[in-house]
Amino acid sequence: MWEVELKPEIKKELRDPEKYVKGMNMTYNGITITMVGVLMMMILYFMRPEHVLHPLWIEILGLLVAGWGELLKFRAK
Repeated sequence: MWEVELKPEIKKELRDPEKYVKGMNMTYNGITITMVGVLMMMILYFMRPEHVLHPLWIEILGLLVAGWGELLKFRAK
């Protein structure tokens, strides 16, 4: 979904630029998934307030994906 490209001077500083780009893509995807969960919660807040916490698992999944992407970025430095 995301297409990240690093500048050449940044690529030189990294140990594994391919892994770093993969981590950035996963982080952005995780943030996007989390924001979809927040949007669903906002819609449910106005439509059915008793079901507002049902998309919480989507937010947790998004945060886990973003955390995994950050771990890949950390390992690639």
